Amino acid sequence: MRVLIATDFSTHAEDALALVGDLAIPDGSVVRIVHVVEPFPPISSLAPTSMTEMAEAVEREAMAELDRKRAIFRERALEVQTALVLGRPAEMIVDEAQRFRADLIVMGSRGRRGIAAALLGSVSAEVVDRAPCPVLVARGRKLTQVVLAEDGSLVSATGADLVSKTPALRSLPVTVVSVVDAPFPSTAANSDAGPSMHAAIRAYYDSLPAQREAMARVANTRAAQLTDAGSISSAEVREGDAAQQLIDAAAATGADCIVIGSHGRTGISRLFLGSVARAVLFHAPCSVLIVRAPASVTAGTSPKTLASARYVTPQPALLADARVSCPRHGGAAVDVERCLGCGYFTGAGACGAGPRELGDADAAIWRHLLP
Repeated sequence: MRVLIATDFSTHAEDALALVGDLAIPDGSVVRIVHVVEPFPPISSLAPTSMTEMAEAVEREAMAELDRKRAIFRERALEVQTALVLGRPAEMIVDEAQRFRADLIVMGSRGRRGIAAALLGSVSAEVVDRAPCPVLVARGRKLTQVVLAEDGSLVSATGADLVSKTPALRSLPVTVVSVVDAPFPSTAANSDAGPSMHAAIRAYYDSLPAQREAMARVANTRAAQLTDAGSISSAEVREGDAAQQLIDAAAATGADCIVIGSHGRTGISRLFLGSVARAVLFHAPCSVLIVRAPASVTAGTSPKTLASARYVTPQPALLADARVSCPRHGGAAVDVERCLGCGYFTGAGACGAGPRELGDADAAIWRHLLP
């Protein structure tokens, strides 16, 4: 295993170092501790000697501090490397991770310049967004129990895959949490809402038992798979806002880390993280491990559509650019709106059953709520 630890020598960075030092990383793994120094402005040959000496002193002090950090791993059978890099912190950390071929980046939640009220600093946020591998944002010095987010999608499966294949995580108790996203529709209290909207809301609530059943099946199946892989696993189904319920589940179970998959898109369409992953990352008081799905998993498809449309809260905006192959349209790739409008949805769903038809209640929801 190859672990890169980014440090700016702040208290939060110390949490990251201590956390890795406590993890059951396999013997022979390589740990690389990286500190980035933002370069001084170009120093002219005519500049006072004191300015040149100050820049050199900063570098010497940083190297000495990096050497002291090695002591955390002195009694471990690990190869420990250190690196002092000049440049813009977030950019250099990502570049180092690529050169090092890191399997995992670990860093503090915020650095020396973080605002006290912020749970995530700007450098950490940018690294999470651009990193070539999973990123563990440390908000504590130990990992003793994990909450794993699971919604039945291929994106969430990336988090489970990392847990099952990483000895340091597989050895921890894992609570698999699936959430039925069942908010109260504000339109229900609106006397101006038309009968079609009220019909859609009634149909939605009629479908909740099926959603609960599906999420229970998803959570139990994943927990069983993790148990087979050697973890002590349990399953839990919650109801409400997905991000908040994951955070609440961590608090209720005493978990000190939430593992969550996120889409692996690049460029403008990446939009940083999926909305749930982003909310958890910014608001959870415990450590958060973000695992990006390969771009090939999510290319051209919204993360929500990877789970069955039958079991997710209607969010037409998320489905606007998605296309599926529908037998009722001659097998052609058509917009999800059209496919749902005809009452059919194709894709690997929460229960893994493959193509299926929507029930009457589900179709009613989409016919009323899709533009």
